[in-house]
Amino acid sequence: MKKFVDEILALAWTLGGTGMVLITLSGETLKWGLWISAASLFFHMLGAMLKREE
Repeated sequence: MKKFVDEILALAWTLGGTGMVLITLSGETLKWGLWISAASLFFHMLGAMLKREE
């Protein structure tokens, strides 16, 4: 759980910027933006969770 929280904190500005862009979109573009953003976040977090500690 600590890894998850650390990653979210590290991505705070990126997630905030993504949210700012998404609120300016509408229609089909908004739908694609949400899917791409969600998939990117999912795969980033999956990679962070699977990464071995150094």
